[in-house]
Amino acid sequence: MKKGPAKSNPEIENGGNWFLASIILAMLSCHSFYHVTLLIPLAMYVYQIDDNKKDRTWKVLKVLGTIATFVAVTIQLIFTFRSVTGSWHFLWCTYGCILSVPDLTPNIGLFWYFFTEIFEHFRVFFLCTFQLNVFVYTTPLAVRLRKEPMFFLLIHLIIITIFKSYPCIGDVAFYVALLPIWSHLFHFMRQRFIVCCVLASCTLLAPTLWHLWIYSGSANANFYFAITLAFNTGQVFLLTDILSAYIKREYYLENGVKYNEDGTLVLMRLQ
Repeated sequence: MKKGPAKSNPEIENGGNWFLASIILAMLSCHSFYHVTLLIPLAMYVYQIDDNKKDRTWKVLKVLGTIATFVAVTIQLIFTFRSVTGSWHFLWCTYGCILSVPDLTPNIGLFWYFFTEIFEHFRVFFLCTFQLNVFVYTTPLAVRLRKEPMFFLLIHLIIITIFKSYPCIGDVAFYVALLPIWSHLFHFMRQRFIVCCVLASCTLLAPTLWHLWIYSGSANANFYFAITLAFNTGQVFLLTDILSAYIKREYYLENGVKYNEDGTLVLMRLQ
């Protein structure tokens, strides 16, 4: 029976990388505050990384140290930006802009077209609803994926990319580059061909429709938004498919179900 690569071993020692990871995450969160939610998988990973090597008190202290380092570096960076700019106005130009979405320049996200068309007196309600999508899934995913904090990190990166107010191709490329780490789940994905076709076709068609709309004037915003909507739908399918693949493989391993290399069940034939 082929079980694919083993799960990540929480007993691998990584020295003081938790301290460096806290600093880098604080810098990333200052750039885009959505990534502050990644502190949860980082804390989970730090707690599990040296299981059975240290006592529980030491692991809790490391988690608290990780959180304290993150908070301290974040505060230091904010006050540094304040001293460089000379005022607190930078908060509105950065975090306020991300939250209130005043710039509706077309991008690969879901915000720009929706808030161009919406009535102004509904704007605050739907703005809060849209922004909550990044944070509302954190707790249930943390509970379900508590044994796999690195996989939780990947899932949350996809969620951030889908629901952030100003996404870019670099956000997509970052989590796509991490997908081969979980290549053992690809055989259990049922929609991988459809997802690949949707993402590839949208990637090719988006620049074309952008050119037709902005430069040629032979198309309109609906054409480009249809491609961005299809692109984000493909990302949602990728997210749900790889989650279901993880759960399916976990069920097989826990219950001793035999399966082939392509993820299909081993059929027993009576002679």
